[in-house]
Amino acid sequence: MAELNINSLELDDNINEVLPDGDYHFTLVSHEVDYSTSDKFPANTQVIIAHFEVPYIGADGIPKTAKVRSQFPVAQRMLWKIRQLVECIGMAPEKGKVRLDLDKIDGTTGVFALVIKESAKGNEFNDIQTFYAPSKAPIVTANDEAWKKKDGFMDAGVELPWS
Repeated sequence: MAELNINSLELDDNINEVLPDGDYHFTLVSHEVDYSTSDKFPANTQVIIAHFEVPYIGADGIPKTAKVRSQFPVAQRMLWKIRQLVECIGMAPEKGKVRLDLDKIDGTTGVFALVIKESAKGNEFNDIQTFYAPSKAPIVTANDEAWKKKDGFMDAGVELPWS
C-alpha cells in the first residue's frame, strides 16, 4: 500500500463552493444508483445520485467549477423531479411518457435553478430548486460567461438542448 504524503496532497478547493441563488448552466458528469437510507421512503427504495458540475467565474476572475450533488428517489411522490431532469437534459417525453435511460445521461447539459439551504448541522449548501425544460430555460443565467469559456465548449461543436 502506498504511503500518503500530506505534503503532496492535492485537494479540489471547489467541491464545497456554495453559489448564490440563481439559474445556472450545468453538466451532469456522472451518476450512481443506490438505496435510500432516509426514513422518508420505504426500505429498499432505489435512489439515483447525480453529480453536476457548474462552471462559474470566481471573485478573483478565475474560471472555476462548483460541484452539486442531488438525489432522485425512485418513488411515486418524487417522479415529478425525475421528469423535470429528463425533460431538462433533452430526453423528451414520447406520447406523454418519460423514459429515463441511465446509459445516456452522463455528459448531458441543461439549466437549473439553485438555492442556498442550510443543513441540520448549520452548513450551507446548494439545492436544486427546479430543472428547466429547454423551451422554458432562462436566456440569461448566472454563469453565462463561464459557460461560454468552459474548456473545449466552443470548439467541441456541442449542441445544447435549448438552442
